[in-house]
Amino acid sequence: MARRGAWQNWGRNQTCDPISIESPRSLLELCELVGSADRAGQRVRIAATGHSFSDIACTDSRMLRIEALDRVIDVDREAMTITVEAGIRLFVLNDELAKRGLGLSNLGDIDKQTLAGALSTGTHGTSHRLGPIAAAVIRLELVTANGDLVTCSPTEEPELFECARIGLGVFGIITKVTLQCEPAFRLHSLEEPHEFEEALESWNSITANNDHVDSYWFPHSEVVTIKAANRTDRPIWVKSRQKQWREEVLIGNYIFGGLAAYGRKRPSKVPSIARMVASNMGRVEKVDVSHRVFCSPRLIRFVEMEYALPIEKMQATLRRIRELIESEKLQVDFPVEIRALPADDIPLSMAHGRETAFLAVHVSSGTPFEKYFRGVEEIMDEVEGRPHWGKMHFQTAEKLAPRYAEWGKFQKVRATWDPEGRFANAYTDRVLGPTK
Repeated sequence: MARRGAWQNWGRNQTCDPISIESPRSLLELCELVGSADRAGQRVRIAATGHSFSDIACTDSRMLRIEALDRVIDVDREAMTITVEAGIRLFVLNDELAKRGLGLSNLGDIDKQTLAGALSTGTHGTSHRLGPIAAAVIRLELVTANGDLVTCSPTEEPELFECARIGLGVFGIITKVTLQCEPAFRLHSLEEPHEFEEALESWNSITANNDHVDSYWFPHSEVVTIKAANRTDRPIWVKSRQKQWREEVLIGNYIFGGLAAYGRKRPSKVPSIARMVASNMGRVEKVDVSHRVFCSPRLIRFVEMEYALPIEKMQATLRRIRELIESEKLQVDFPVEIRALPADDIPLSMAHGRETAFLAVHVSSGTPFEKYFRGVEEIMDEVEGRPHWGKMHFQTAEKLAPRYAEWGKFQKVRATWDPEGRFANAYTDRVLGPTK
């Protein structure tokens, strides 16, 4: 048990004061802790690595951490599936898969989260053909509100399975996950700078003609970098470790972080710093194992808001964000990220039922963000934007419900499995509404 007030997220924009922070070392211990909370009438929330920027993990009641539950349980090479404890971190999972000649079809660009956290918040990747990590789930095990263990899949408790893949932690504590994998593969990635309007005009065709596309616009500049990655049989080709460290860690993190810190002290310098950084973006090419192309080191702490919107509205919406920054004279020290995802059938997936573009806005930790983020959110409201559950937003259940066709189904399943709201917190009360 940890002291009160001991929890803060990675971005340092969320803190909370739980009555206890407990880290069970076994499944039995976890079930007993949840059962005791239920008997005491206490709420429970799971917090792991803290890579959510929203207050989704915060609680003033009991906090549980499951990073100790991180074993590989089973690998079926013929079916190409892996079953793991849900506290495993993504970078560990990726390494374990690679050792066995397997890989996940799609990943986000940060690999420090636990698998449970990544699933529960809807972590996604960069492909217009492949869904979020949750789309790879074929079986889940959860500890429910009374401390019981329940398994769900397309044939076992199918409604629970449908909803709990991206469940915001309200159905129970995910303890075990079976994932559909595929043979390990390599990606050839090429990142190049483009002019703003040219990048927006060509983005649809670039996205359609490449397996994975990740783009960044640098505010206060005309530069958009586009990183396209495709499957390849070419041998691994990367720069030396020294050059990789220089580009990805020294320049991409430490030097950029130093410039961001200077900008926080001298906000008037942010636009010129941004233009200088953007003007130095060059061509970067490599061939590597998939997860080493998908994921990048992120050492600079930042705060992020991300919205999913209909893919055909991306260009006009990004232009409006640009107008917001210019008209309000905002000093934005981080790029805006642009990605795409296909439609899926997970009830509270941000891409449910529609081809989706994601626009993510960031600022370095310690930079005032509310004016910028609220301005962006007003723009997103006009295009039926859906907030990323793990990123900052100010939405309420009343505004969100009309944006999800299966909102009612999600709420019905939630009421069935957690009628007393044991797994609720202030965040879920706001974005989903209370259970009763």
